Amino acid sequence: MTAPFIVLEGPDGAGKTTLARLTAELLAARNLRHLDRRQIAQTSPFVTHLMEQLANMLWNSGDSRDLNDDFWAHLQASWFSAHGQHVVGPALAEGPVVVDGWFHKMSAKLAGQGWSRTDLDRLFAKVRRPDHVILLRTSPRTMWARREGTLRPTELGMHNRAYSELGEQSFLDYQQDALDRMTATAEREGWDIVDVPEDEDVNTTAARLVSLIEAVLDRSVSPRSTYTWPHLTAGLEDAVLAQMHRSLSDRDGRGVLGEFERAFADFVGTEYAVALSSGTAGLHAMCAAAGLSEGDEIIAPAYTFFATATPFAYEGVRVRFADADAHGNLDPKALPGLLTERTRAVIVTHMWGAPCDMTAIGTFCRENGLLLLEDCSHAHFARWEDQRVGTFGDMSVFSTNQKAITTGEGGVLVTDNPRFRELALLHGQYNKRCFQEIPGDQPHSAYALTGMGLKSRSTTLGAAIGLDQLAAADGIESRRRDILDRFEQALAGNPVVSLLRAPEGRGDHGLYVMGLRFDATAATCSMAEFVDRLCADGADFDIPGSTGVIADEPLFHRTDRNQPWTEVPEVEAGHFPGAEAFIGSFFKGPLWGYPGDEVSVEHQLSTLVRHANAVVR
Repeated sequence: MTAPFIVLEGPDGAGKTTLARLTAELLAARNLRHLDRRQIAQTSPFVTHLMEQLANMLWNSGDSRDLNDDFWAHLQASWFSAHGQHVVGPALAEGPVVVDGWFHKMSAKLAGQGWSRTDLDRLFAKVRRPDHVILLRTSPRTMWARREGTLRPTELGMHNRAYSELGEQSFLDYQQDALDRMTATAEREGWDIVDVPEDEDVNTTAARLVSLIEAVLDRSVSPRSTYTWPHLTAGLEDAVLAQMHRSLSDRDGRGVLGEFERAFADFVGTEYAVALSSGTAGLHAMCAAAGLSEGDEIIAPAYTFFATATPFAYEGVRVRFADADAHGNLDPKALPGLLTERTRAVIVTHMWGAPCDMTAIGTFCRENGLLLLEDCSHAHFARWEDQRVGTFGDMSVFSTNQKAITTGEGGVLVTDNPRFRELALLHGQYNKRCFQEIPGDQPHSAYALTGMGLKSRSTTLGAAIGLDQLAAADGIESRRRDILDRFEQALAGNPVVSLLRAPEGRGDHGLYVMGLRFDATAATCSMAEFVDRLCADGADFDIPGSTGVIADEPLFHRTDRNQPWTEVPEVEAGHFPGAEAFIGSFFKGPLWGYPGDEVSVEHQLSTLVRHANAVVR
């Protein structure tokens, strides 16, 4: 994990360079170093030479009134890109740095010349973003007093031809506009704003800055930030930007949507994949492709995220609920007692990444002529007895919102059955793609123009994100498995907290989250109290609130799918002892998986182990 990159930003004459140098001196004991924004890299003679040439162009051409505005702006963007990569980047590997101004001032000036935010985002897309920005806000009159007699045309906005003369009023107007724009950005982006009075001594201002910067440095040492995913890299940003120029909406599978679907099918090990707008939309497409409707029944886990079963209930299918086993998954032993003459399918969820007993469940479905459906939303990397989950079922669905493989928001249905694939296409797509990909000799091809009446296809930007993540899948899996192993080893022998893994010797974890079990009989506190202690110590753990026993939800007890929504059925609470026992002992934490996460991982691990040892009865 690199050290924090801090920027003092502000308009011309705000004292950025003086204050950056002074704060670095005052915080030398914290290893903070000042980097001048005009500093040329010393990483290699070749890079040094190139940056010298770029600097010569930049500093000696900016005042020319004959210079094309776009050329001047792109010179600025090129300089900050090179500086971020070859000066700031190597320095951050050794410790925190503070830079006296970055591209934000230039961005504010260009905005005043008519550049849109979209244009500016594109212009500075390759520039390294600071971890923390402090805006030095000084009145334009104070800046005029400091710079009178040393003004340059670029400090007066001469490139937009707004001012015909160099003088006090043009300076005040131009700098006030830039300051207002930077203040708006600061408020939008959450920067710190430090007002610098005209009569304040520079050492007093520096002392105020030191306290702010010390807080930034302290946060970098003791991480208390919440988990975010995916890991934002230059490659991911480039993929999204490239797709924006390529296409924002594809009507068929010949563009990025088809590329993503083929890559995802290869990742899982199935013949086909259909990308949809969400995992829930994928499950709805699964219901439609399976031909399930009113009068049919499906067996589903009582403990799961509700979307595993809600699309079936929406279509009028009766959902019968099976209790959970010790791993929180559908218990195969519960299946025979739920089988009726109307049962058409069984759907399982590999909860929290632990694979279900697909051997027993698959045998039950085959012996009874039932469709086997999988909700793999938590289990992108899970295996059961060396076979990838998602390949056991007649159809399977993966959520791709902020799961281990993400598209931002979305879902993917996979299958080896071409008919199911075509029906899934009809569920969420229509016209061009369905005409192209559904053979005309199939009876359902008659619906190619209209589809089934819905639209739920994926976005192209989501597919571009997904392709980037699939390309990184091996690294994501390796990193997350290593972290799981570290936590398991660190918790070995602790009677209170243990890691939720696949049944020993029979599978691999799906790597969605770090699932943990709490044995209250061995502890001096409750699970809720334990999790509160972890969070109070800056760790990121929680007791799930969106999963539970869903069998008692009124949606599953409607007698008619057309029953008015104002009529809420009375529900007699069911009893699911396996699910209730699991819920009462389960909590979770994030499972990081990218380079640079070590500080966060170590903080999570040390906090969990310390508290787990402290509460042993």
